[in-house]
Amino acid sequence: MQVELKVRRLRCANPGCAARTFSEACADFPRHAQRSARLQERQVALGFSVGAEAGSVLLDRFHMSASPDTLLRTMKRQPLPQHPTPRVLGVDDWAIRKGVRYGTILVDLERHQVVDVIKERSADALRDWLSVYPGIEIITRDRASDYSRAGTRAAPRALQLADRWHLLCNLSGVVQEWLLRERQHWMTVVAQVKAQLHLPNPEASPSSPPATMPISQKKRREQYREVLLLDQQGLPSRQVARQTGVKYATVRWWLKGGEGGPDRRGPLTVEHRDYVEKRWHQGGHSAAGVHRELLSLGYTGSIDPIRWMWYHLDLEQGLQERSVPARPRARRKDVNLTALTRLLTTPRDDLTDADRRPAVCAGLCEHSPLVSQGYALIQQFRQLFVQVKEENGPHLRAWLETAGAATILEIRQLAASVQRDLGAISAAVTLSWSNAQTEGQVTKLKLVKRRHYGRASFELLRRSVLLA
Repeated sequence: MQVELKVRRLRCANPGCAARTFSEACADFPRHAQRSARLQERQVALGFSVGAEAGSVLLDRFHMSASPDTLLRTMKRQPLPQHPTPRVLGVDDWAIRKGVRYGTILVDLERHQVVDVIKERSADALRDWLSVYPGIEIITRDRASDYSRAGTRAAPRALQLADRWHLLCNLSGVVQEWLLRERQHWMTVVAQVKAQLHLPNPEASPSSPPATMPISQKKRREQYREVLLLDQQGLPSRQVARQTGVKYATVRWWLKGGEGGPDRRGPLTVEHRDYVEKRWHQGGHSAAGVHRELLSLGYTGSIDPIRWMWYHLDLEQGLQERSVPARPRARRKDVNLTALTRLLTTPRDDLTDADRRPAVCAGLCEHSPLVSQGYALIQQFRQLFVQVKEENGPHLRAWLETAGAATILEIRQLAASVQRDLGAISAAVTLSWSNAQTEGQVTKLKLVKRRHYGRASFELLRRSVLLA
């Protein structure tokens, strides 16, 4: 379509003007545009919705063709919306590059809109933004110290709220730290409760004869020797896999790996493992000393595999006073961290009858006063965030007094952490505002970031979030 305009030609009466004549301006039509405002609006909306590359393909199908570069230039020229100063502001971080760089997203929780996106996650960046928008009354945030300092400096009159979900995550982390530190005590208590309730105990019984290695590992070594024997007889690898029940890929790996077989876990070979087991039977108490001895024998790995083997040898013998890692990894099956954490953080009325969990929880509290005290404090703290009401403020202060004098180290550390951020946490348990909506906007931002693939600069991403 072509539009022909008939305008008047005017002459300039100023003798010093370089333009002797000029045409009359028409306000409804831009002078150099090659597409109408309505067409440009459709193209930009589609570009912000699906990205420039996919948007170009769709526009071609709709007979509104535009190249990806044209869409990008047009999207970057769009003016940003002007938002009023929010009364309730949600603040959270988002990953520009996970583990390397992070930014900050700001959300108006009353209008359900993203107000701005900042390229940095720092107290100075948020403080500069807050100084431009005075009048904010409530700020919801996670427990990051940068956001707390920025809110205190730039908006001292604003009430800060800590996010309740992050506080419950901190509570679960405290319970896991307690389980790991007191794992021997928990093993004993769990075994007593299961024996009383006649439940199966996965740990080996004290009366069972000690073994030098796990049964599964013994079976694996027997399969390895059988694989080598059948290979020496000239059988193909697939037939060896069918006869031994070992996967074909594992058979190929064993035959290619030589004598290491199932014991080849990094540089810790069979000879090294035999040496570690020998030193353990001789009464050695230092895994670090054995590590130094193995280094002189050609070992090139770290101390972690030695500690791992040392730990299981101690566990099979039931020795508690030996030198084992202070923080055993969660994959060790002496204490089921996930099950016990869920058991301690869930109210007893909400526990299902599967595996007789209410009875197990009651039995744990009966057999150990330490468990009973920790369970009561954990449930009291959790209850503050389940039902948000004004009476929770005095209840939180009373919990701090009790938890500060608790026997459990991790509970005391949690109480000290709550005390340092008491104002924000008190507001979190008494007001209904939370940072959940901000977390949802972060998820939407991640989707927008992936739409543009690798072509989106920060300015384009910011405009896509604010204008989408």
